[in-house]
Amino acid sequence: MTLNQIIKGQIARITHINGEDAISIRLMEMGLIDGEQIQLLGKAPLGDPLEFAIRGYRLSLRLNEAKCVEVEIV
Repeated sequence: MTLNQIIKGQIARITHINGEDAISIRLMEMGLIDGEQIQLLGKAPLGDPLEFAIRGYRLSLRLNEAKCVEVEIV
């Protein structure tokens, strides 16, 4: 399951960041690392971007960025 597939309010644990391109590296620099818990807070009216809570702050990601993050539901 990837991060773009969870529903609002759901909490998930990050299991893997796919790829080694600039987007994947940037995601890891922003705190999306294996084992971290992340929660979907909401979506923009057209569904992109998505807003998440992770490590005590809010983070907005585009759908293509969220598709790079594999998660498991907690």
